[in-house]
Amino acid sequence: MSDPIDEPWEPRPGADEGYALFAKERRVVADDGTPIAYTFRNQGGPAAPLLFANGWSCSDAYWGKVLPLLEAAGHPCLLPDTRGHGRSGLPRTPGRGARNLTIDDLSMPRIARDLLSVLDDAGVESAIVIGHSMGVQTALEVYRQAPDRVQALVLVAGTAENPAKTFYGTSAFDHLFPVGAGIVRWFPEILAPVWATIGPASVGHLGARLSGAAGPKATKEDLHPYLLHVKSTDPAVVVLLAAAMRAHSATDLLSSITAPTLVVAAGADPFTPARCSEAIHHEVPGSELLAFAGASHTLPIEEPDALVAAIEDFAARRLGAPSR
Repeated sequence: MSDPIDEPWEPRPGADEGYALFAKERRVVADDGTPIAYTFRNQGGPAAPLLFANGWSCSDAYWGKVLPLLEAAGHPCLLPDTRGHGRSGLPRTPGRGARNLTIDDLSMPRIARDLLSVLDDAGVESAIVIGHSMGVQTALEVYRQAPDRVQALVLVAGTAENPAKTFYGTSAFDHLFPVGAGIVRWFPEILAPVWATIGPASVGHLGARLSGAAGPKATKEDLHPYLLHVKSTDPAVVVLLAAAMRAHSATDLLSSITAPTLVVAAGADPFTPARCSEAIHHEVPGSELLAFAGASHTLPIEEPDALVAAIEDFAARRLGAPSR
């Protein structure tokens, strides 16, 4: 029996077994009925709470080294699965080619509302929002919707607008995307052979290295949980999410941000080149820019110790005493 189209869809229990690094023991229902799974670690810790915003197609693997270090430093840590990923659901059964979903169901403002729902459910009034890749876009939308709930922003290897415009340093992908997305929407089986190759850590790691997505410090063991996560995710949903990223811009917001902001650039990142981070830094008043010249898009995996040290130093200087 097929799932009802007009009811929220939720992954089966244990759907993330085998790749999730942090069990998502909590669940909140967003205002459109979508179940959002998250973990709340170190509840009651003395330092400022942290809310993590995932990148496109990303699992908790990107925070696998960073989160425990920040937890050990005293931070309560909130880490949700993005809707349609891991243990988080969708507002309705996606259907073949995700035809039952619209771009609004996966928009950056929509995902930002999910993140705020997690804060509400956890009883956390405000937090430092740490976003990576697409998470930079959703973190900025959290600030737009509820600036008083953002103690600070940490924006890692991302952009404030359509990433397809600067993908591999060219706008060609932006022009080609609608064609590719349309094909996937109507003929989703076309991606089946590609998805079938995802999984073996050595193959996925080689592909990530050849594409420049992963730097030399990202090992196949680091990427394996992420690859298994991608393999378990509906490719049409992933493509629709990319379309939502492409339709988004927060450039109008940047000059009005008053929260302390740390922008972290990856100097060898072909997906969101360092100039995207630099553009954010130049527009956000009083922001700080930290660049890792040799890091690629997997920066949180490649440079966890240095990234955590930078976040801790930034929070100590800009926020002062621990806040809860």
